[in-house]
Amino acid sequence: MYSPLTKQLLKTYVSIQYQENADFSDESLKQELIWLYENNELDELILAEYLTSEPRQIAIANGN
Repeated sequence: MYSPLTKQLLKTYVSIQYQENADFSDESLKQELIWLYENNELDELILAEYLTSEPRQIAIANGN
């Protein structure tokens, strides 16, 4: 259904959106991807990746 990179992006997105209630099952990730696609929200995957990226975390820690 999707590439390993897409799956990782979905996991990152789901973990941010649902925190401790996140469901990482394949079926749940598939449904989330379909919902994002149908609602023209796929850019949320990239935003989630950016928000959790290591360079961004370092910049925040350094006050940048």
